Amino acid sequence: MNVPRGLRVLLWTTRIVATLIVVLMAFMLIGDAGNPPTSDEILLLALFPVGMCVGYVVAWRWPLVGGSISVACIVIFLMTLGEAETSMVGIVSMLGIPGILFILYALLTRRTNAAVAPG
Repeated sequence: MNVPRGLRVLLWTTRIVATLIVVLMAFMLIGDAGNPPTSDEILLLALFPVGMCVGYVVAWRWPLVGGSISVACIVIFLMTLGEAETSMVGIVSMLGIPGILFILYALLTRRTNAAVAPG
């Protein structure tokens, strides 16, 4: 598969940013290990940061699947937040940008390959 240089740069930039986010989230979860989550927080933690990070790890191999997992987890997380937690919306949304870029890369790669394929 011959991927244009611009798409390779997009993929690797997204991978690096996603890796940094996963490492940051891992440090935050490890640092907060002394405080067990309440039953209400378990679902939220499963979506963000755990689900988002799982999506980013999967996206290294399958960008469309992993990006979709991470974006879906962030959207569901934001939908389940209470109105008192609106201060988190901007930060969480920004952490979802790599998921959108993984999806964009996958779609552009498919389009590029379809345009190059004989037939």
